[in-house]
Amino acid sequence: MDVGAQVLGQIKSFGVDDRGKPVDYGAAVEEGTVLAQIDDSLYAADVLQDEAGVKRAQAELLQAQAKASQAERDWARAQKVGVSAALSQTTFDRYRADYEVAKASVGTAEAAVGVAEAALQKARRNLSYCTIKSPVKGVVIDRRVNIGQTVVASLNAPSLFLIAKDLKKLE
Repeated sequence: MDVGAQVLGQIKSFGVDDRGKPVDYGAAVEEGTVLAQIDDSLYAADVLQDEAGVKRAQAELLQAQAKASQAERDWARAQKVGVSAALSQTTFDRYRADYEVAKASVGTAEAAVGVAEAALQKARRNLSYCTIKSPVKGVVIDRRVNIGQTVVASLNAPSLFLIAKDLKKLE
């Protein structure tokens, strides 16, 4: 089984096998054993940036909700007064428009929170991909990278390790 990478970066370290030695040719590995660690500094920074983006979007949502609440109260007062000597048609229409715009702004802000949360989820997933783990129990029969080597993920994922599930069945 070829084990590749979904992210790009420099190989920082190798995991350890069941004997406590760095993963290399002949190392027995379990499913989930860490094979290698790619430098995750850029991906960790993306997570921090996207966490801040979520907080900003949530704050903007609260602000939009407050403005909508105020616009709703203003519109309710305008409806009670109605068009009269105290309230012109233009002012009445402005209160209604402000209320409608404020409601729409809340929807936009809610969508922005969703977009920010999705970006954060993607950043966290990419960060997790920096830890290359064995998908199966087996023996490493080829390690194709070295510490310091840069892995470039593309449409054809680079093969970092070759693992045999059962050496008895290997031809």
